[in-house]
Amino acid sequence: MVSFCEKCGALLIPRRHEDDTVTLVCRICKTESKDEFKESSYQISSKIIHDEKEKVTVVEEEFDIRPSIKVACPRCNHYEARYWEAENRRKEEWETTTYYKCTKCGWVWSE
Repeated sequence: MVSFCEKCGALLIPRRHEDDTVTLVCRICKTESKDEFKESSYQISSKIIHDEKEKVTVVEEEFDIRPSIKVACPRCNHYEARYWEAENRRKEEWETTTYYKCTKCGWVWSE
């Protein structure tokens, strides 16, 4: 059952009093309805409807876009790993380090 305020037309919401009675009150003009409800389980529920732009796609599996290379993993000897490079500063100059991640066991090592 949906009720609207007689003064401003806004939606009335339930308010529970100390004696466990429930009346409907306007959020805008604070007018209280004269009707009392004996039910203690009076509730308001709403459903939010999203458009397609607001929806989020959840990918549950790990997806790695880094390139792969044939190199032996030091841990499991599998011959495929993903690799990437990162620059590190050593003393006064920059140094590039190549990192590898085994596609089988997930071990990461560098050269």
